[in-house]
Amino acid sequence: MTRRPQRLRGVWWSAATAVLVVSVVLGVSAQRTPAGPDGDPAAVVTPGPVPALPGRVVDTVGVASYNVQWRTPRARLRADRDRLTARRGLDLIGWQETNSSQFRELDARYRARGWETWRWEGPREEGPAALALSWRTRTFELLDVDWVHVDGARRGLAEPHPPRWVVRARLRHRASGQTFTLLNTHLAHAIEQGEGWRPGPNARSARKHLRILARLWRSTPGDVLLSTGDYNFDHRDDSRARPAGGISDRFDGLATSSFAALGHEHVLPTHTSRWIDYVFVADRSLREGSAGAAQLVDHRVLEGFHSDHRPLVVRLRLYDR
Repeated sequence: MTRRPQRLRGVWWSAATAVLVVSVVLGVSAQRTPAGPDGDPAAVVTPGPVPALPGRVVDTVGVASYNVQWRTPRARLRADRDRLTARRGLDLIGWQETNSSQFRELDARYRARGWETWRWEGPREEGPAALALSWRTRTFELLDVDWVHVDGARRGLAEPHPPRWVVRARLRHRASGQTFTLLNTHLAHAIEQGEGWRPGPNARSARKHLRILARLWRSTPGDVLLSTGDYNFDHRDDSRARPAGGISDRFDGLATSSFAALGHEHVLPTHTSRWIDYVFVADRSLREGSAGAAQLVDHRVLEGFHSDHRPLVVRLRLYDR
């Protein structure tokens, strides 16, 4: 199977002082994100990288989650994929809404640039046609891929949705020999109302989806087990209200998102005003408090892409086991 005039100086100084005070109170070493060769604007204040833990660091691996929006025209999709795959330090991408001919036709372009992509080649009703993953070949070797069916297509509804799946890919990290297992997925939309579940079949599908993911967190092997995906439920609302059967409720003790570990308030929302696109790491894979191999270092949401979503990019430190 196989992102002046003198009189104004006091105002500027007061604002800068306020930012510094807030940073000290929160215990965050804040720094302004530079606009570098990757083309990211200096738009938000983000936390600095988390200090390393004891142990030998063998690599720092970049992981991204990006919903490309299947209607994105070919030229714009190409520009988005060009920019994301050219990003230094990015090694693994979980894509959503890849069920378009334009996405498929671009794969060869990135193979020539050191990236391979896995996609389902069969009928949409029989496999995860809207999910894909790409990996930098100098960093990873793909070992195998399988997938888990979550729910069938829902038609004739006010908010219809296609079949739902979880793609499970196992990769070998070349420098360390450690196994990375990626769970890439996309939950049904129109599932959140306020800070809780929106009544209806889509929310029922999403709760089932999270139950299955919780089971996969428990049963899936790998030195580093992680998930990328469009979860369609805002992290801020979920973490504050913890609705029954929601992300925080189901994943408690099983997996931690970059938003939970590093702070969602330090990055832009991934979709309009909501943080709904995630990178999770299994708690048993984390270095903190266990013998895990991975540490969440920093994260960033990128601007200027053509989808209705923004890519989330997370860096992981990989330790020798």
